[in-house]
Amino acid sequence: MRGDIHIHSKYSPDSKLEPELIFKTAKKAGLDFVAISDHNRFVEHKGELVVLKAEEVSSIDGHILGLFIDEEIPSKLSQEETVDMIRDKNGIAICAHPFRRVNGIGSKLKNIYDAIETKNGRCRPNCNKKAVELASSLNKPATAGSDSHFYEEIGRVYMEVDATDEESIRKAILSGTAITGGTDLDILGQFRLYSKLGKDYILRGFRRI
Repeated sequence: MRGDIHIHSKYSPDSKLEPELIFKTAKKAGLDFVAISDHNRFVEHKGELVVLKAEEVSSIDGHILGLFIDEEIPSKLSQEETVDMIRDKNGIAICAHPFRRVNGIGSKLKNIYDAIETKNGRCRPNCNKKAVELASSLNKPATAGSDSHFYEEIGRVYMEVDATDEESIRKAILSGTAITGGTDLDILGQFRLYSKLGKDYILRGFRRI
């Protein structure tokens, strides 16, 4: 199965994507499963493909993905508190884009995660490379996601697992057998993306998420 576990919908303050169109776009991109991981918001979705329950939580140090959770996780907690709450809600904790300059945990990272996001569709190649090295040094499973906020981003970065349903996807991630794939942003892609991000940042009143 191929999936994208880092997608944002209209329930995030920096995205306008409709869940139903996310599912249709994902299916056209050849995906079998997705996770809509909105910023500090937990909304259950159902679609034509396997939909994993998720949230991207803003801890005090940076962003953490909670995958397979069954309740919303509050923001502005420590890394340890956030990870503990994710596990209490039946989830697995993934350190998202650890070396992104904005909202990456970076050098503050604690060795407490179930997995590390080693390939993020919005990160520069060197940031993803450092995340790969980090996961290897900590002996942690690797995950990948597009971090889509626009439809055209969905599925550009993905992960492949030997699985058939939600539970086997979880096992594949935790076992470290997931394969990450997709393309990094080239220079032109980075320019277009950061132009859009700058515009959105201004429109929401220079407020970080």
